Amino acid sequence: MKKSVKRYALIVGLKRVRQLPTANRQIIGFIIFISLFISCTKDPGTPGGDLNGVYTGYYSQKGAITDVSFVKLVFVGSNFSGETTDSLRSICNGSYQISSDSINFKNFCSTPDPELLLAGKYKINTVGDSLYFSRNSPPDTLQYTELFSLRSQ
Repeated sequence: MKKSVKRYALIVGLKRVRQLPTANRQIIGFIIFISLFISCTKDPGTPGGDLNGVYTGYYSQKGAITDVSFVKLVFVGSNFSGETTDSLRSICNGSYQISSDSINFKNFCSTPDPELLLAGKYKINTVGDSLYFSRNSPPDTLQYTELFSLRSQ
């Protein structure tokens, strides 16, 4: 459709809306406002489904316990595997599930979760091709914050 035809259709549509009684125009305006508000409040930073791909970046733990290491994570379907350098803890392989703004990692190896770098539930956020997992320590333990800052390769 040509630009001039689209403009004409828009102008005709606006003229028709102006001819409606004030109450109807207010209802149409309210519907448009709500539609725009809902479309703007969706959280584009929370991925849905599978992450599929290779991500590299850094793990950091700050607070009462500190740790920093380079990590590489590979996601295939609902499974993950990974490796790390510079950390005493390792990354196992296992499955993950995303729900709302959280991601939960379940490990398949026999190593207890507290001895692994990636285990349990984290908040998840994406910005462009970057992926972030974060969480705070449980309230009844030494206080620290964990953050994975990863980028798609």
